[in-house]
Amino acid sequence: ALGESLRCLTRATRSLAALGRMPDLARALADAASLLAWIGDRGAARDAARRADEAAASVGDAVAQALARAIAADALDDAREAGAALITAARALSLAGDAHRADEARARAALRLVRAGALDDATAALADVASAAPMPALARVELALARRAPAADVDALLAAARAAVAHDATAEHALWLLRVELASSRDRGDRAAAQRATATLRARVEGLAATLPSDLAAVFVEQHGPRDEAPVEAPAARDATRWRRLVAITHRLNDEPRLRALLELVMDAVVELTGASRGFLLLKGDDGELRIRTARNLGQRDLDGDDMAFSRSVAEQVARSGDALVTVDASADGRFNASSSVAAMQLRSILAVPLRVHGEVVGTVYVDDRFRAGAFDDDAVEVARTFAEAAAVAIHNARVRADLQRALRRAERLSEELERRVDAQRVELEAVRQTLATDATRGRYEGIVGRGAAMTRLLALVDRVAPTAMPVLLQGESGTGKELVARAIHANSARAARAFIAENCGAIPETLLESVLFGHVRGAFTGADRNRAGLFEVADGGTLFLDEVGEMSPAMQAKLLRVLQEGEVRPVGGERARKVDVRVIAATHRDLQDMVRKGTFREDLYYRIAVMVLPIPALRERREDIPALVAHMLQRNGRKELQIDRKAMARLVAAPWPGNVRQLENELQRAAVLSDGTIREDDLNATLPNADAASAHGREEGAQGALDLRHAVEDVEREMVERALREHGWNQSRAAKALGLSRFGLQKKLKRLGIPSRDPSARLRLVK
Repeated sequence: ALGESLRCLTRATRSLAALGRMPDLARALADAASLLAWIGDRGAARDAARRADEAAASVGDAVAQALARAIAADALDDAREAGAALITAARALSLAGDAHRADEARARAALRLVRAGALDDATAALADVASAAPMPALARVELALARRAPAADVDALLAAARAAVAHDATAEHALWLLRVELASSRDRGDRAAAQRATATLRARVEGLAATLPSDLAAVFVEQHGPRDEAPVEAPAARDATRWRRLVAITHRLNDEPRLRALLELVMDAVVELTGASRGFLLLKGDDGELRIRTARNLGQRDLDGDDMAFSRSVAEQVARSGDALVTVDASADGRFNASSSVAAMQLRSILAVPLRVHGEVVGTVYVDDRFRAGAFDDDAVEVARTFAEAAAVAIHNARVRADLQRALRRAERLSEELERRVDAQRVELEAVRQTLATDATRGRYEGIVGRGAAMTRLLALVDRVAPTAMPVLLQGESGTGKELVARAIHANSARAARAFIAENCGAIPETLLESVLFGHVRGAFTGADRNRAGLFEVADGGTLFLDEVGEMSPAMQAKLLRVLQEGEVRPVGGERARKVDVRVIAATHRDLQDMVRKGTFREDLYYRIAVMVLPIPALRERREDIPALVAHMLQRNGRKELQIDRKAMARLVAAPWPGNVRQLENELQRAAVLSDGTIREDDLNATLPNADAASAHGREEGAQGALDLRHAVEDVEREMVERALREHGWNQSRAAKALGLSRFGLQKKLKRLGIPSRDPSARLRLVK
């Protein structure tokens, strides 16, 4: 009887301990630990195994010591941990020369791993066991049932287990056999056989428990008695259950916002619904390549190591074709003769279905079984295909949500950084603005001709800007003299003694601009026969003027931004960067803010170079300076003896000059060649407006002004718009609201009426 065996072993261990017979004590303690572990008292079993281990170690009995450790491993509560420890103990038993007990330890490891859902690990544990002993035979049946092997395979293994138990009929083996027979009956839907096996198992367990103390009897019944399970389902009922399970899991997909958890849910569901032993979910990356996003086994655990090997060619074929693929026996399927992975892994059954979103295949769900042929029937294929359609949409939505969340976090970081920089610039700019109390200039501007109202305001700003270290952006039409203003800023700054380097970014091919600005090392590209310093290094300590910065390509903009941010430059082909101290003055005739809105100019680069924006007035906006400019140009060209009559000068002053100062200079050079010492009206280009005609037109407009409705309306509009802007501090949003316009509508009126968008009395602009 079970109880009597336990009592005998208890008395024996006490007697052997009292007599000091340590070799016999070690074996007796190991037997007691094994019996306690089978009964279910794992705590007492671990304690007895520990004592057996100590006794065996004291006498050098390697077999008893390895056996004690195997029993201690089998008594662990965690099934996966117990399986791993049993495999280690089996190795020790093999080294100690006890092959029989080593095979039994491996079989017990497989049984615990099956309970943990680690079917591949359980298969590996049994791979080296050739023994037909009861425990390995029973473990093979348990594994086949867990893998849902065909009924014929299970029957063959069950017959072998019955023969093994009959040859070595211990109470433990007999109970195990009853349990696997019960599981087999339930699996195939044989209700009558399942009921008979349940009754037999219950009677046998209760009979053995009756010989044990009451506390151990309850543990034994709980450990080995038949568990109440759902009624055995017929095949039709199992199909209905599987589809209900499919619907329930599909509903969960939309409730899981986390992409990683969603992928694991999808993979676990497909493995469960198809009866596969493991599965892989692969998604296409931006480059179109399939990448594993999750890999799971039947125990809902991640795969790793060698278990990650699968047939990538099958997954890629399904992704290309968009059709599901299923095999009855992959090792004998001619379609996979060229697949080395199928042959190497000895794959039997494979099922792969596409993940499709809006008609486009975005990935593949792949499951397989290494041991069963024909593991996936038509129902499994249909379930997998149907579930994949719902899962693909859920995965797509989760990826979109994840992308939006990343973009939001990135935007928040950029916003915080921008706000911090703007605050720092606002403090410095406010200090500059507070000193702008007069338009009088204090610097020396010999190279700039003209002291009209527009130029006086500009030079007053240059007075304030020049001593600072801030980058400056000069905005104005071509030919307005932006380089002269840049030189004036440099000449009146603390860097005046250092180099001033100017470069037109629009005049250099993009392929050479990087080398010109940053330099290159020998061999960096074809023709680079020596090291060359870039303009940033040449201008170190001084000023670098970048004209037509708006013509830069996006790639070049990014490289310029990096230099401005880091304050260091690395030559093309070079490995080391060098710190440089350069003040950058940029210029453009284009509307960079509009380019930023259109995405053709980097917003972060704009904020870097446009800390201070100086608008350069066009020549038509400072006509009062034209006479002085004419005199200066004639003198500079060595023609100071030339005269210019009144009508010619009036015509020059009245001209629109779309080409600005550069066009004026070209016109004077042409007229000087044609003149006889005095430039007259006839010497000028015929396309220039006639001064008398312009005056007559002005008088006609004055006479008819009272009857010119269009101009009268424009005058009223101009007055109201300017008043609204003044009253609201030139804030366009508030002014537009006061006028009953949208901000865009107000901007269109400003452009049509020729009203500046910023306060003309404060041209220094704070960039927000």
